[in-house]
Amino acid sequence: MAVGVRIVDDPSPGGDGLPVMDVPVFVGFAARGPLHRPVALDSAAAYAEVFGGGLDLVQAGGDPAERLVAHLPAAVEAFFAGGGRRCHVIRVAAGTASAARFTVPGLRLASRDSQGHWQLAGADFPLRAASPGDWADRLQLSARLRSQALHAADRVAPGDLLRASQPSRPGVAAWTRVALAGSLVQALASEWLWPQGGAVPIDAEAWLIERVQVDLALRAPGQPVQRLDACGLAPGADKLPWWAPDADGLYDAGAEPAGWPLAGMGGAPAGDWLLLPLAMADDFADWTPAATDGRDALARNGLDSFGPALFVDPAWTPGLRGSRLMAWADELRFFGDAPRRLRGLHGALGRDDACAAEASWVLVPDAVHPGWARTAPLPGRDIVVTTTPDPVCTCPPTTFDDCAPPPPQPPQPPRIGFDPGVPGLPAVLPADRDVSLRLRADPTDGGGAQLLEVQLAGQPDFSDLRVVANLVPAAEVTLRLSAGAWWLRARARRNGLSSGWSTTAELDVRASGWRALAGAAAVDAATPINAALLALCAASREHFALLSVPLDWPAPAIAGHVAALRDEAGRVDSAEAGSAASFAAIHHPWLLQRDADDRLRRHPAAGALMGLLARRSRLHGAWGAPGAEPLATALQLAGELQDAATLEALGANPLALRTDANGTGIAAVRSQTLSQDADWTALGVRRLFILLRRLCRREGQRFVFEPNDLALRRGLERSFDALLHRLMQRGAFRGADAASSYLLKTAAGADAAREMERGECSLLIQVAPSRPLRFLTLHLRRSGEQLVIEER
Repeated sequence: MAVGVRIVDDPSPGGDGLPVMDVPVFVGFAARGPLHRPVALDSAAAYAEVFGGGLDLVQAGGDPAERLVAHLPAAVEAFFAGGGRRCHVIRVAAGTASAARFTVPGLRLASRDSQGHWQLAGADFPLRAASPGDWADRLQLSARLRSQALHAADRVAPGDLLRASQPSRPGVAAWTRVALAGSLVQALASEWLWPQGGAVPIDAEAWLIERVQVDLALRAPGQPVQRLDACGLAPGADKLPWWAPDADGLYDAGAEPAGWPLAGMGGAPAGDWLLLPLAMADDFADWTPAATDGRDALARNGLDSFGPALFVDPAWTPGLRGSRLMAWADELRFFGDAPRRLRGLHGALGRDDACAAEASWVLVPDAVHPGWARTAPLPGRDIVVTTTPDPVCTCPPTTFDDCAPPPPQPPQPPRIGFDPGVPGLPAVLPADRDVSLRLRADPTDGGGAQLLEVQLAGQPDFSDLRVVANLVPAAEVTLRLSAGAWWLRARARRNGLSSGWSTTAELDVRASGWRALAGAAAVDAATPINAALLALCAASREHFALLSVPLDWPAPAIAGHVAALRDEAGRVDSAEAGSAASFAAIHHPWLLQRDADDRLRRHPAAGALMGLLARRSRLHGAWGAPGAEPLATALQLAGELQDAATLEALGANPLALRTDANGTGIAAVRSQTLSQDADWTALGVRRLFILLRRLCRREGQRFVFEPNDLALRRGLERSFDALLHRLMQRGAFRGADAASSYLLKTAAGADAAREMERGECSLLIQVAPSRPLRFLTLHLRRSGEQLVIEER
């Protein structure tokens, strides 16, 4: 083998030469991750890395434990479980979403002002969660000092932070950064910063010189600790998480948005700066919790105002349709003074990226929520830790032979209660609201307990504990807890002796300041969102929308929804308006699925159906129908169950329980678009034409710079004849041969001459698409001694 040549086996399966047609775009609510940017994913695990797990939204009913959750995570998981291989996900939220903040314990920023003087920050250095949302509320951050003693002959590198100290002067240290690579002796001649004052000459023999770095650690209940080691502290260092971009910035830079989940608070200072670990331990001793802006979780997720505005680009207006919509999109994406990505569902168009090249389906599973409104939160309950009196001595009288006083006894474990006293544990407390932790002494406790230590943890074994109080009785501490389970314990100290731990109290913290709307009060966001999505697909003509309707919509509501969408399709300002409704299909009812947290929940069927359609598109072609194959993650039908014939009459595709030789499952028994034009009712026909448009775009680009003559037209015919013949062999057309399946025609004679004079070249393509068979029913029954076969 030649030097420098490496041969690698590529295990990826070979394609069929046709454009990719199995990649969808999912738009909805996620726990974390970049906002309004399509992120390419190839597995459910990749989704969890970038966008987190499930997202709890609001209280669904009268019971605070009954919750409304985001449908996006379940839709993506069902897509991959059903056979999908790749998708793009767009997380949407309002601009009011905010990220949690953290402080690095013991780390201070020193920066040089315009006068050349060093200024030391008065507070520990801040970091923030890499993306908005309440997902980081239960994280805790810690830092430890990493130091390496240096000798005079050692080499130093640009960006190294050096600390000089002497055992005879405890608490006093000098700091400098290395600007140029060289020896330690050369670095000692640089300028040193003395935060405590007292500058004196430094030499390598009399002083301890150390190279200093910082290790960071993040922990969350039930999760392994995340580490980021050997972080630099001066300009020029390799690893500087202090100024790291957030998830949006990483995505814009082409980097993976997953990874270390914290970002800096902004760019580095314009002048010189140092980060000094002035009061940092050499182990992960101090863990600082997340700090928020004081709003509740829903508001910090940017979802406190539910409506269509969450899902569309802010510059879009409902009147934009057809060619005007595409012109508007191109102006924002490419031609305007400040080109930018489109937001919301309009981001499915992409912007010179993989999403623009691959995606041909669009799903918005969270459009079907009923909306929510503020409601009375849970009543506040103070947590009270009370000392326990020592037991009354019942020892028999003793003689005075031993005059030594009795040895001191440790105090009794305190007890944890709640005010106002509501019986039953775990105690239910409101999330994201201040809770008072009161320390009290029992009136009959004459032992004089001096301190009460209270620990809080997110795990029942207290592996992630933090001390929230270490004070005398009669003190009070304010806690603010995020939703979830917490555990609390306490002990008393007196005369240097500690009691045992109290009985552990479990706190059930619930976010209950919002409640889902129901009945007539529910918000119909699905109709305007689905109308905007249909308008997008009909304008691009290369996307198809899988739509859903709310869970318990009755037949009249579905009928009104379909009528509104067909009316929207009829307003498309193009010659193809008659087929605009064929770019969308509705499937109903919902499905009962098992989510990633192993809980059974009801979700729209679009995600599960998309996985099946993606797999069949790869195996059988983009024109294929879902057939009778069961949906992989569907356990049961859920929601308002209408008869299949009724749903068909309304314009929706019914899902039904089917039994065959392989067992029982839930399948889509119809795959029709919203169009009422007989030529465009089959979903597979519209998908075939989307494929043909993409083929025309790809193949046409090959001929753009060819001479505009008759040879060009013959080349076009030969190229497309080969492609269409291949599609015919795979079953895309219903003809028995090429002549009855498709027709290709270019201009000839005088028509070709006129085209060449205008600088044009045209190719007419006519096809006879295959159409999937509907399931017809034969009912076999016995009547007396005869068999009766009925068609239904």
